[in-house]
Amino acid sequence: MNKSIHPIVLAISSGILMTLAWPPLPTAFILPFALIPLLLAILNTQAKRVHLARWWYAVIGLFIFNLGTTWWVWNASPGGCIAMLIVNTLLMSLPFLALSYGYQKWPQFKLWTLIPLYLCFEFWHFNWGGSWPWLTLGKGLAVFHHAIQFYEYTGEMGGSAVVLIINIWCAHLIHVKAYKRLWQPLSFALVVIALSYGILLSNISIHKGRGLQCVVTQPNINPYTEKFYGCESYIQADEQLRLAIEPAKQLIDSNTAIVLLPETALVGVNEESQLQYNSYLATLRPLAMQYNATVIVGAETYKSYKSTTAPTKTARPDGPGYWYDSYNTAMALTKDTGIELYHKSKLVVGVETMPFDFLNQLSLDLGGMTGSLGISDQAYNLHTANKLPVATLVCYESIYGDYCNDFINKGAQLIAVITNDAWWGNTPGYQQHLLYAKIRSIETRKPLIRSANTGISAVIDKNGNIQQRTQFNERTAFKCTVWPNNKITFYTRYGNLLGLISVAISIALFVGLLIKKKASEL
Repeated sequence: MNKSIHPIVLAISSGILMTLAWPPLPTAFILPFALIPLLLAILNTQAKRVHLARWWYAVIGLFIFNLGTTWWVWNASPGGCIAMLIVNTLLMSLPFLALSYGYQKWPQFKLWTLIPLYLCFEFWHFNWGGSWPWLTLGKGLAVFHHAIQFYEYTGEMGGSAVVLIINIWCAHLIHVKAYKRLWQPLSFALVVIALSYGILLSNISIHKGRGLQCVVTQPNINPYTEKFYGCESYIQADEQLRLAIEPAKQLIDSNTAIVLLPETALVGVNEESQLQYNSYLATLRPLAMQYNATVIVGAETYKSYKSTTAPTKTARPDGPGYWYDSYNTAMALTKDTGIELYHKSKLVVGVETMPFDFLNQLSLDLGGMTGSLGISDQAYNLHTANKLPVATLVCYESIYGDYCNDFINKGAQLIAVITNDAWWGNTPGYQQHLLYAKIRSIETRKPLIRSANTGISAVIDKNGNIQQRTQFNERTAFKCTVWPNNKITFYTRYGNLLGLISVAISIALFVGLLIKKKASEL
């Protein structure tokens, strides 16, 4: 790779390499080197409008990366997929545009300013209204979970930092033709891997006692043709629950502590104030009553209001003087404590919410609901019959490390993920979603049980090992044992320090650029 290679070819090469490095492919070792061609294109650019040219090369490479790794969104929404590809590519390219200006003003920093700039972008992408952090660089290493055990200290953005450091280091050495020094970034990578294995060994423990016995179900009901009212082959809500429970019945006994059902396993019109009298729950109550098990189930629910004006930001009109909020809900049903509810709060943009109020009318209909859903005002743990707090993440929420921390810091000793990955069909989407769950276990050192309507249901231990799993497109259930714990990791306690530090450095760089610009005008 040198100046004789056209920058567009280099940019395309990076896009292809990043795609080939991404889960579920077992080739994550490519990722720490995948950006090298694009970085060389940026360094070698001699164009008249140099900043525009460098930005354009970044756009080309990142669009290929986005397309190659998240094309499967098309199966759920062609329009949403196109919008996602365009917007996410443009947002991901902004740190490279900022790098170009920084490189011009501070050539002594070379490419290193990209590290805080890109990490600042990733941190922001976790926290704004249009959040879509599916392609955080640290997630790309999820396949090799033994090599990312340091995430319990840094979170997944620590992986992003490592990927950027190695790419930038190698690109600089190649640019100055210091090939004999390439051993340095390679040695850095080996040190990181060695440290991770050391951390892994320190977390290996021998379980004592019987642990917590769980039964996880996978109903495998097609969301396009069977699941929601209005589908051509709609299955009634009580029958859907029966299909979910039937494979699990022979596995449930007096030792079963949790029966886990997936997202929206209970569909239809379920008024929250009337759940105690909900006839659909008659299918689930015997499990809680007979076995003293806790049933955790996803549900469509709503809350109605009588008011002359909208009582909440997300309330929708339901006739003169009446309003209602719709929720994507996680419900815990127990023998003694009744029903606990948590409303999904990290919503899918364009499906369950829109980043700006005026766009609500454009939201898509996936699951029988349009407009923005209501949310819980904070993270709420659900509890088992024995009062064990469980962090119950609904689908998309499982890709947010900091949000998962909120549950753990409130006492959760176990993570449960309920999801419906059938929207994407048999594509890399559901496989990526499963692999990202391994990161949550490593960051928090908590076991994780996962129920998918269709996708992969699984149990993951605190070190990110998938101990049991189902296959795609099968109706089944399995029994597992997990060992909850009350350990609080460094990352759980202190949160995304890398993100905060990167924001501070990026602000300082921006202020420095403004000062230099003003000084040059004097």
